[in-house]
Amino acid sequence: MDKRLKKPMNKQDKQDLELILYRLQEQDKSVHKLEKHFNSKFNEIHEDISFIKENLFNPNEGLWAETKLNSQHRQNTTKWRTVIGGGFIALLIDMFWDMFTN
Repeated sequence: MDKRLKKPMNKQDKQDLELILYRLQEQDKSVHKLEKHFNSKFNEIHEDISFIKENLFNPNEGLWAETKLNSQHRQNTTKWRTVIGGGFIALLIDMFWDMFTN
């Protein structure tokens, strides 16, 4: 074995080791703080995404439901506009026909 490995620790070596241990402990504290912060932000983002998901895809109240209702409304009004528009055009033709024939 290497002779340097068997040499006892002197006062400076002990101080250096204590300093290294202190710095490692402080680094661990920083990592734990960052982990807590990350977890809280992650939970906030998760809540926001859940809120958005609920508002978009809720089959009863979400944007998806409103879009379906809007599409149904447009289809229904298109049917009535066709019937009413056809009747109006027939009424105009009848008025012109009566104007020129009488």
